[in-house]
Amino acid sequence: MTNDSSLMPPHVLFGPEDRIISHVLTGIHAARETIDIAVFLLGAKTVANALVKAHQRGVLVRIILDAKIARTRYSAHKVLLQKGIEVRTIRVKGGSMHAKFILIDRSELIAGTANLTNDANYRNHEFAFVWRDPEVIGSFTARFEDLWKAALPSRIRRHGGRNRPLWRHNPKNRRRRSSPQIHKG
Repeated sequence: MTNDSSLMPPHVLFGPEDRIISHVLTGIHAARETIDIAVFLLGAKTVANALVKAHQRGVLVRIILDAKIARTRYSAHKVLLQKGIEVRTIRVKGGSMHAKFILIDRSELIAGTANLTNDANYRNHEFAFVWRDPEVIGSFTARFEDLWKAALPSRIRRHGGRNRPLWRHNPKNRRRRSSPQIHKG
């Protein structure tokens, strides 16, 4: 029997008990060459800061986010852009770029239901698989490259407009409120 870790079944994490984002941070800190992330929302500042540190030590970091959620105040990707990390977004008409996977040095894959948020780490019931199987990693690498080619470079909005919460659908509505109001007719 071989002891090759790449042939082992995936390790399964369940949140919030297993602290999925903490495992992601361990992978980011251990990365030596590349970190490729496709995720709906990157909202945890701890993850953003770890990605900046990885970039500063020479790791190539590439991020793909959903275009709609990236424009909200919940996204922490702006600090990545400011530090020179390439972030791209995908807009899906009538849908979302809802993939959630991370490739570390093209030798480890973390994929599951968790966005990169504090809620995913401490509150939400999530799951993630951690694979080291070269065939599985090859499939996800190819998918990442396809998404990367389809995605558009993200940029920091310079015109002074502030990012709006998701519930604010009507740009003419200038009142600040915490939830949608129901109008009685």
